[in-house]
Amino acid sequence: MAEKSDLQSPYATRVPADPTNGKGPAFPFGRVVPRSDDPAWQPPVDPLASPAVARQQALVIPRPIPVSTIQTRFSVTDVQAALDNHVLGNFNLSADLIDAIMGDDRVQATLGSRVGGLFGRPMKYTKAKHADDDAAERCLGAWKEAWSTIAPEPSLSQMHRWDIMAGFSMSSLKWDTGGEYWIPTIIPWHLRYAWYLPQFFSYFATTQDGIALVSGGDGLWVLHTPHGGYRGWMQGAVRSVAQPWLIRNFAYRDWARYSERHGMPLILSKEPAAGDPVLKEQFAQQLQNLGSEVVLRLPQGVEPQYSFNVELLEASDNSWQAFPGLIDRCDMSIVLAILFQNLTTEVTEGSFAAARVHSDVRQSALAADNRSLSHTIYTQIARPFAAINFGDASLAPTTEWDIEPVEDRNAEGDLFNKFALSLESLTKSGIRVEDPEALAWELFGMRLKPGKMTPSPTKESNVFAYHLDYGIATKNEVRARLDLPPVDGGDKPAEKVQGADTTSPGEAITTPKP
Repeated sequence: MAEKSDLQSPYATRVPADPTNGKGPAFPFGRVVPRSDDPAWQPPVDPLASPAVARQQALVIPRPIPVSTIQTRFSVTDVQAALDNHVLGNFNLSADLIDAIMGDDRVQATLGSRVGGLFGRPMKYTKAKHADDDAAERCLGAWKEAWSTIAPEPSLSQMHRWDIMAGFSMSSLKWDTGGEYWIPTIIPWHLRYAWYLPQFFSYFATTQDGIALVSGGDGLWVLHTPHGGYRGWMQGAVRSVAQPWLIRNFAYRDWARYSERHGMPLILSKEPAAGDPVLKEQFAQQLQNLGSEVVLRLPQGVEPQYSFNVELLEASDNSWQAFPGLIDRCDMSIVLAILFQNLTTEVTEGSFAAARVHSDVRQSALAADNRSLSHTIYTQIARPFAAINFGDASLAPTTEWDIEPVEDRNAEGDLFNKFALSLESLTKSGIRVEDPEALAWELFGMRLKPGKMTPSPTKESNVFAYHLDYGIATKNEVRARLDLPPVDGGDKPAEKVQGADTTSPGEAITTPKP
């Protein structure tokens, strides 16, 4: 390897590398070797390696800065500035924009559908696979008992809304150390005081006590990044929702102004050009007070030209239809950005195929949310919980939501029922299915154990003429044909009853007793 060069930075030393291992000329590039005196560029370590250090870390309580200022009105320039800062990793303006957007009725309903679709499902807890099975069982029991305190649904809901809209969410853990176990509670943070520094590849937050490095998994912070830590915020729905949200608000405003103008027709006052000024003034005053339900007096003069009259000028075109059309289009854009499908707004009744596709898309989004949240909860909450309370982070259980659709379970039951009926029909037809138990396990994950069929002692089975006509010669062969067990002495030939040829196909005959 070549000698070290003088190319250095405050964080690393660049060393030229020879990718050919001395067999050819080296490229003029290099690899970055971490400097031992810079902890920011050291290999990653497990922050829970020492339970004692984790306990000390859990005693720290980050104090958020209260949100004391708001911005609810955004112009086109304001929205563009907020999105530009969001792209750069500064979330001050975009957090206020998200607050304003979430006040929209369409956004609230769509977010509620996605968030409630996950948190409305039952919970599933899985014990850790650990050599100390008893400790893993105790950790699971303590975790399940404390779950409602660890992750209250309002905190989870707020956390999930932030990661949908902003592309990530930031929370702190507040530990209760007064009981048998130390119990954390999720405290969601407003992203106004959060930013990302690309030179450190890290998130930071401004607290009442200064600037804090936010790194999840240390028992102090929960950093949920479903789209990855670096530039995951680029997938935040705010970048897709902001424009249709703004246009939707403008459309509502313009529609209201249009309705105000066209909902009340113009009043055309007709009065004599050379009439009495006093009468003309009285007439005008009466017109201005129409909202008070006044009575207009229309004096008629001696001359035909000397008269007063009123006409209404109403709008007769259909230009108003542009407003609901524009609003519906913006609604669809908002729903697509958050739910990834527009089942409730676009699919017509009876379109089963389209509804099935849209349901699959929504189910995929639900599964993705479940996987990402489950991973964050395990790595950044459950592992600190296990390390602090049981001295081993690997005892942490897995927490997730049961998102399997109910209709899929019904469909699987119907499919298995058809599978069982098909096996029965094939068996009765004399076709042998190779290893049906293995087939049931492969198709349905069910282990079948073959058993013996016992006939009902209170019900006699009948033998019909066609059993004998098809070459069944003994009583036990007849019973086997009917899936009945053999009997003693049933191997003798079964004779037809006299007159069997005239028996109707559905009429039962009996075989002679042995």
